[in-house]
Amino acid sequence: MQFSLSSLLVALAVVSSAAATPASGAKRGTATSDGECNGTSCQVGFDNFECNKGSCTGPGGGDGAYCTVVDRQDGTRVTYCPGCGDPNFC
Repeated sequence: MQFSLSSLLVALAVVSSAAATPASGAKRGTATSDGECNGTSCQVGFDNFECNKGSCTGPGGGDGAYCTVVDRQDGTRVTYCPGCGDPNFC
């Protein structure tokens, strides 16, 4: 049995699109992104997020200090900066 390159590519496209499709009723999970303080905000990549818990300018803060942005399942976002009270996030 011979396979042409085009038939192989079509088969791969079908398999990869089926694998990438979430099951019906699947919920978006909580996403956590590590960042660094940049002035008064938490920078993740090229995006800056206002601190909701703690402060990048308070004790333990300053440029380069560790901070975390959490996107929750309900669509809300919380940014944890130094002094937030939760060592898992700040």
